[in-house]
Amino acid sequence: MAENNSDNQEKTEEPSAKRLLDARKKGQVPRSRELSVTIATLGGGFLLLFSLSGIHQSIASAFNTSYSITQRSMLNNDYILDVMGAAFSEVLGSLVFLFAMLTVLVVGGPVLIGGWSFNLSSMGFKISKLSPLSGFKRMFGHNALIELVKSILKVVLIASIAYVFILAKQGEILQLAGEQHDKAIVHSIAIVLSSYIYIAIGLIVIIGIDVPYQLWNHKRQLKMSLQELKDEFKETEGNPESKARTRNLQRELSQRKMLQEVPNADVVIVNPTHYSVALRYDTNQDAAPIVVAKGVDNMAMKIREIATSHDIPVFTAPLLARAIYHTTDVEKEVVSDLYIAVAKVLAYVFQLKNAKPGNYPKPPTDLTIPKEYRDY
Repeated sequence: MAENNSDNQEKTEEPSAKRLLDARKKGQVPRSRELSVTIATLGGGFLLLFSLSGIHQSIASAFNTSYSITQRSMLNNDYILDVMGAAFSEVLGSLVFLFAMLTVLVVGGPVLIGGWSFNLSSMGFKISKLSPLSGFKRMFGHNALIELVKSILKVVLIASIAYVFILAKQGEILQLAGEQHDKAIVHSIAIVLSSYIYIAIGLIVIIGIDVPYQLWNHKRQLKMSLQELKDEFKETEGNPESKARTRNLQRELSQRKMLQEVPNADVVIVNPTHYSVALRYDTNQDAAPIVVAKGVDNMAMKIREIATSHDIPVFTAPLLARAIYHTTDVEKEVVSDLYIAVAKVLAYVFQLKNAKPGNYPKPPTDLTIPKEYRDY
């Protein structure tokens, strides 16, 4: 039911960072085929135009080498193979840079939007791809309509550019008939490449439309409903109710462990009804008095009850109890500013333990608490 409700809700919220990251892991990134094609087409045209002279020279040299073979040398098979290999290497050498740069353009073009993403799962077999219904949806869906409009726009644009270019170059095209054949070949190739580049430049108009659309469409497809946002928050941050139960359980365990340490305390300092702080000071292992338990209200009363049942002295000192409670965590040493006051209490407790009946020491009344600790 929850899934159905989520599917039926309108997806009005922007995709979260987690949703975008999950989509990228699945290979779902914005891509513009028009951008990739135009970069490869335009870049390849410029590269071929700039390399044309070198390619022409290498091809001409290869032909000259091939035509220089004499009738006698044709009888030597090894010589023929060497000449053909040298001619082939010369032509190939002039094309290596062109092919390498074209490879860079073809591979690097798609990375310009969406970045690099490679996912093997997208190459896997899916039975849904064989479904006729899915095929009809792809053929007549929203994306198919957009692609059709782009294709028509490209045909009209390319045809218009080609028509204008032919009109502008009509004179040069007619002059080719009167030029020497080698110059005419180079000149005609230059004209063809020029038209090729102009057409590729015209495709920038398509890119200007397609790239923003692909970015917008990618986010549109990943948009989320309010319920999906809530479910994702629960998944990443945890269910608030479960987290609350976990915190309560952790607090109960911590309190239970803390109460188990009260019998090891030397004294419990209290503010009669609200605060209780249990201290331990073992000269063999403690550099300073240690707070083994502390609490307020009900917890304070439990600490007092355990202390009383184990004959742990309970000393009433409201200011000192509050100061220790607010400045020292459990299993930590008392702050140095309170050493003197705590030392007087511990000295009294140790004297009380060793006192003979009827000769009990008087409890200290001059517990000096620094001014900054009196406002707790």
